[in-house]
Amino acid sequence: MRAHSRRGFLSRVLGPVWAGATVMEQAVFRAAHARAQAPAAPANLFDLERMADGVYAATARPAGLINCNAAIFENSADVLVVDSHSKGSAAAALAAQIRKEITPKPVRYVVNSHFHWDHLQGTQAYRQLNPNLQVIASSVTRELIAEQAAARLKASLEELPKTLEGYKERLAKAVSAKEKAYWERMIAETRAYLAEMRTWTPELPNVTFSHHLVIHDRAHQLHLAFRGRGHTAGDIVVWCPEKKVLAAGDLLHGFLPYIGDGYPQEWPATLKSCADFDFQAVIGGHGPPQRGRERLAQMAAYLSELTEAVEQGKRAGRTVGQLQAAITPATLKSLASGGYGRYVANNLVAYYMEVGPVTPEEALVNGVRENVASTFQVLGRT
Repeated sequence: MRAHSRRGFLSRVLGPVWAGATVMEQAVFRAAHARAQAPAAPANLFDLERMADGVYAATARPAGLINCNAAIFENSADVLVVDSHSKGSAAAALAAQIRKEITPKPVRYVVNSHFHWDHLQGTQAYRQLNPNLQVIASSVTRELIAEQAAARLKASLEELPKTLEGYKERLAKAVSAKEKAYWERMIAETRAYLAEMRTWTPELPNVTFSHHLVIHDRAHQLHLAFRGRGHTAGDIVVWCPEKKVLAAGDLLHGFLPYIGDGYPQEWPATLKSCADFDFQAVIGGHGPPQRGRERLAQMAAYLSELTEAVEQGKRAGRTVGQLQAAITPATLKSLASGGYGRYVANNLVAYYMEVGPVTPEEALVNGVRENVASTFQVLGRT
């Protein structure tokens, strides 16, 4: 998805074009990294990994990392999939992989873990495959999808001509064959994304809940839970007690967190609440699946330390730039604890496609800078 993050990598590569872009224009730059496949495209966009009997992680491949991961739970007669990626063609590609590599059972349930576009814009593809599809989310997430999803996409698509011009300029200045191939691909993918998403409308969840919902199946139970605000106001997780697997969306994953729509003062407590679930594996929204529980505490500790440092600096009247200079990976003890910083940095590099080499150290520095800026902006959000 990112060298250090979707936003920071593009900021570094696109320079002034990124700095002058609107929030929605920046969303298009991020969307352009999607591999825009035709709905019937046979190419696999995901790597499937068995986490337990009947539970699989679908990890988005680097070439299409703008797509989120998915968690797949095979029930006795059907399938539940957590999150549906940035576009219908990606969801259709995963559905084909599920039928080929896991089971011919129909996808009956799609869970929207939260409202972000790279986790829900493919839901309609599952509806086309199964008219009886049940789309599940928290009541808050349904409201956010209804209020923001279409408007965010519309605004971003309106900026595509400017985006394409920026890519063309960079293609004209490219020197190496690798750079030229990269920008040619970016142009092609942007055009394909626009063609696919021009008529998109949100698929609103038709099953919602406030705190807890249980699906009782002969194969296992699936507990869907809202444990508090974190990455967004409505994040939910899916826990299978028999298989000891937690699907966590972007509340807990293998990269540094995105905080722009988040609640950093509440997020650590939400994560700690999820520790109540008896799990031994995590399928997060981005990055590799996790074996074990230690990353939950490490991510919570990082968010807590970062937020406290930004709060103190903001109260003292320091600017974002000053705090970015003062708060670095070297000053954050939580990144050193248990190798957490090394873990996320390596993941950011391994799971992101870009033009030039970026070291894990560079990825981590840039990612922390973004987190400092986002936290500064959203502190005190109600």
